[in-house]
Order: sequence, then structure tokens, then C-alpha cells
Amino acid sequence: MNLIKSNLLFVVLFTFTFFSTLSVFADNDKHQYADYDWEENRKRNEVPSHLENGGSVVFLDKNMIEYFYLADEEKVILYKTHHVIRWLGSTDAVERYNAIFIPLGEGTLEKLKVRSISPDGKVVISDQNNLKEIKDEESGRGYKMFAIEGIEKGSEIEYFYTTKEPIFGGNQEGREYMQSSTPTKNISFELISPSFLDFEVKSYNGLADAELIEDTKNEKRIQRIEVDSIAPLNGEPFAYADPNKMRVDYKLAYNLATSSRQRFYTFTDAARQIYSVFCQTRDKKELKSLKKIYKEVEIKDKDTEETRIRKIENYLKVKIQGTESPAADFSNIEEIEKTKIANERGLVRLFTTMLELAEVPYELVLTSDRSEVRFDGDFDYWGNMREFLIYFPNTKKYLVPAVPLYRYGIVPDTWTATDGLFIRKMKVGDEVFGLGTVREIEPLEGDQNFSNINLKMKFNEDMDAVEAELKYGFGGLSAVGLQPIIPYLSEEKRTEMIENVLRGLSADAEFEDIKLENELMNTDLLENEFAIKTNFSSKSWIEKAGNKYLFTIGKCIGPQSELYQEKERKLAVENGHNRIYKRKLTFEVPEGYKVKNIDDLKLNVVFDKPNQEGDKKNCGFISNYKQEGNTITVDIFEYYYEIYLPLEDFEDYRKVINAAADFNKIVLVLEKA
Repeated sequence: MNLIKSNLLFVVLFTFTFFSTLSVFADNDKHQYADYDWEENRKRNEVPSHLENGGSVVFLDKNMIEYFYLADEEKVILYKTHHVIRWLGSTDAVERYNAIFIPLGEGTLEKLKVRSISPDGKVVISDQNNLKEIKDEESGRGYKMFAIEGIEKGSEIEYFYTTKEPIFGGNQEGREYMQSSTPTKNISFELISPSFLDFEVKSYNGLADAELIEDTKNEKRIQRIEVDSIAPLNGEPFAYADPNKMRVDYKLAYNLATSSRQRFYTFTDAARQIYSVFCQTRDKKELKSLKKIYKEVEIKDKDTEETRIRKIENYLKVKIQGTESPAADFSNIEEIEKTKIANERGLVRLFTTMLELAEVPYELVLTSDRSEVRFDGDFDYWGNMREFLIYFPNTKKYLVPAVPLYRYGIVPDTWTATDGLFIRKMKVGDEVFGLGTVREIEPLEGDQNFSNINLKMKFNEDMDAVEAELKYGFGGLSAVGLQPIIPYLSEEKRTEMIENVLRGLSADAEFEDIKLENELMNTDLLENEFAIKTNFSSKSWIEKAGNKYLFTIGKCIGPQSELYQEKERKLAVENGHNRIYKRKLTFEVPEGYKVKNIDDLKLNVVFDKPNQEGDKKNCGFISNYKQEGNTITVDIFEYYYEIYLPLEDFEDYRKVINAAADFNKIVLVLEKA
């Protein structure tokens, strides 16, 4: 949820005196595309033969955005016009694109035209009665949805609409994606503004820069990007498609009519306003309610800084119920103290102000989820400040205030290994304000996120089952999807969840005497291993073949990813987080038998390339064994110590991933000695 746009005050851009001098606009009562229309009697587009079996093709995608000055009212209005022509080449495409969603924000729909052209050329103009109002409950934003009826495979749909919005704290900037998962032709972006407003436009991921055109006759600035065609970009394993798609971000930067060249909406402005909204109580009543809550936390003078942090976190994440409602009462500390219900904004405010009372130094951090878009510290686009973290400079650890399953020291992985705006408290004289700097949010080290298997096995007397004693351990982010959920489950649901995890090793096993270690709430998963202990018997791991036995030891490490690349790889490698896997597999060879192909257990596939810090370890899969009498012990170490790898290194990375999959397929042959 992006709280920044909705909660910060809109900076006043213009003065009445300035507006009154702009009589040049008085007769210009239409925005640039007020009379825009489609081609009335156009023919269907010809689909290239190599795309005929594709899901869809976009033949036109025009985005026209204008900040239009209304001279009579002395204000600026935002108009957006979007025109699309799309061919639907499959049933799935028909189902996916049979409705148009029009974001309205605080605005109105000024114009909408929709038509379809069937495969045999029949044109159907859609009935405007198909327009429905919907609302996103999380963001509170309104949308218009238009259902397109009567389309079929091979149809072409065309629509354009114009919306009108007042200028408010949020739409002084915007983002448009020029690339999607669909082949697209005739793509254009146009940003139009009065000549006195200077918008900065930044292109990403290989998109051409915008061309600036000064329309002196109409006193307008036009920034335009036009592209003949853009290839589709789809998701690939160990990568995120959206942050790599061609896009354009824009923001209001300057008012050229003033003598001052002060930049608008800087990170400095954001830090001051965010600190004021999220890190300070509003009045004495709120402060009184905050102190009541703080008293319930029972912080002692002797408590260490980490103890204070954990006590505050435990109280707020257990005693305060979260809600997605944006209602103001759920961010008001006075109301939260009464109801024990808070939204994200309220939780952030509680954390920061209680840390202040506890005298714990902190910095409030805002960033973006890099699986969606990367935070750009060189372009002060406020829309990237979507996710809240709290950083503790003394311990160099982070906390996520509004997600209960993550506890101090562990935060969502894709909110790290990227930049963010760090806001710390500054005091100059009697003035207290937030000072912001852009820095990297460091990810956890690979050794902190682990999954360990310790498995002791032997064959039963009939040689038709493997009897096993297992300890399955998890730490860091590898444990977050499991351990924090357990305290909230009934005994039945807890057993069901644990057995589902174990069945990843053996689908047919019956697990006995399941015990858990470090399963209690608030366990520090960076210092303590969450472990599952159990005994079981598996018949799926052993099979008789004549006078031999086949032992599928590879299954003991659970299913593994296989990374095959039939098409040319387009994206560099990006992992969610660094991680390691350790497995120790011990088994006894039955008397009178030997392992024929025991050297198959030896694998050494590593890619160690010096990074910026000079470290050599990158990723690898290493397995080896030792035999003492009839006992064979297999040790496996798999590691991934880098979040990012360039495209040129993909093949080496792929070999490591596939090495784990290759081990998973190992079958040992036991034959009589």
C-alpha cells in the first residue's frame, strides 16, 4: 500500500498573482486531445504469420497525459487519454481482455468509446451500459470497469478513454509501462504541460529518452516518446520481469515562472514530511494514549536495546489487530489505544513513537519491492516509497512494522538488496525534523538463511523399506514461511502443515513421534534453528530389480528446481535472498551387499567469481561421501551468496541449479558383494 501519496500535503505550486498574469491561456479552453477520435472505417490489422499462434498482439498503445491550465479557474487539471488496439489470438486472451479497467483516482470519466471487429470483419460498437463502478478496498481507489461482449478468438478490440482529475498530492508524478508480455506495435507516450511547469521524464531498461518540444504558440511543453515495436518480456526463473520492462517515470520538478529554481518533491522534502506524519504525535491527547500503551509493554531500565525492541515488537504484533482500512481512526494513536486496531500507517506511528519513548535510536526506511520496481536513488520519484522498514544503526538490523510474521532482524527479502530512503531524527535548536539519505538496504548473508537435513537411514530386514531418523532444520528467511505460523494453528492444522513439509521428502511415509524445536512465538530465527524431528519408514526409496536393489538416495534431499533454457535467456539472475543448504545423509549397507556406483555421489559444480568486495564464493553444489565399514555418510553443501548475477554468468548459475536436480535423480545400485 502506498501511504505516501495519500497522506502527505500537496506542495502549493502557484500563486494567484502569478496566475493572473497568464492571460495567454484565456482563449485556450480545450486540452490537446479534447477532440481526439479513432479512425471511423478502418480495416482490421494484419497479424504477422509468426504471431498467429500467439495469445494476443497490441497494434496500437498511445498514452497521452496533459496537465492543462484552466485560466478562468486559475488551476491545473490533469487529463489522461489512452488508446489501445488489441488482437485476441486465443480463448485465454479473450477471457483475459474481455474487460477494460479505467483508474479514476479522484477524477471523472470524460469520454469512452469501445468497439470490436470480428474475424469476418463485423464491427460492433459496445453499449455504454456495460460500464460499472468498482473500488479497490485496500487502496480506496475507484475504477470504472467496462465489459466487452460478443468477442471471440480472432477478434480485434479497440478502445480509448479520457479521464479528468484535479491535481492533488500524488498525481504530480506518474509511471507508464511501454513493454508487456505481449508483442506491441506503434507505442507512444506524450506528456504535455503548461510552459511554466517543468516535468522531468526518465526512461528505463533501454527505452529511448523523451524528446522535448517547446510549443511556443500554445505555451506548452511536450515530451514525447515513440517506438515502432517492442518485443514482449515474460517472466523467467530466478528473475523478475516487471522491474526489467521498458517504462517511463515522470515528476513535476520546477515552476519556471518563479525566480526561484527550487526543485519540487525532493527526497529532502519527503524526509521532512514523512517524519512529521509518521514519527511524531499530533497532540497531548495522543501522547497520553501512547504512554498508556507503552506502560503495558513493561520496559525496564536494565533492558538492553535489543530487549526493548523485541518487547515493543511483541506487544504491537500480538496485542494490536491489523486492518487494511485506510480510515483515519486506525492511524490515530488515541483511537488505537481504545480499540486495539491499527492500519499500516497506525502501526508505523506506534513503532516509531514508542521507540522514541524507549530511547532506542532508529531510522525509518521507505523503499519499493524490487520484484515490482527497483528504487532509484538518482530520481526522486515518490511513488517508489511504498514499503516501510525500521533500521537500528546500533545493531545494524531491520524490522518490518506492519507484517506480523516477520520479527526483528528478518524482513521481506525483496525489500532488501536495493536502495531506500533512510530518515533519521535531526534537532537544530528547538526544531525537530527528519533528514533523509539514500542508502542500500543490506540483505542477510547466505549462512543466515539455511535449510539443513540430517538423515540417518537403514534398510529393514525384508529390504522393501528404508527406516529413517530425521532432523530437518531451518533458519532465517528459510524458516519464516513455516515457524511463525505455528503458534496461530490448532494442533490438527499444525500437524497437517508439518506433515506436508515432510512429504516433500517422502510422499508415502508415515511420520511418527514428530517433535519441534524453537517453535515458540518470538524465537530469534537468526540465532536459533527451528527444527522438525521425526522417525518414518519409506518404501518409495527402495526397489528390487532382480538380485539387486535400487536406492533412490537423491529423493532424500527433496524435489529440486531444474533450470533448462529452450529459448534465449533475456534477464539477468536475481535471487530473492542469499541462502545455503546442508544435508548429511547416513545409511548402512546391508551385510553381504556393496554399492556398485558409489562414486555417483561425488559432485563438484561451483561458480566462484570475485565480486565487488573481492570475495570469491558465489554459488555451488558440492557433494562427497566417506565409508567406514558398512556405514556411508554423504555430505552436501549448496550455497548462493550473491543476489545478482549478470546475464553473461547465467550459464554458470544454471549448472549449479541443475547440479542439485542431478543429485535428486541419483539411484544407488546395491548388489551382492
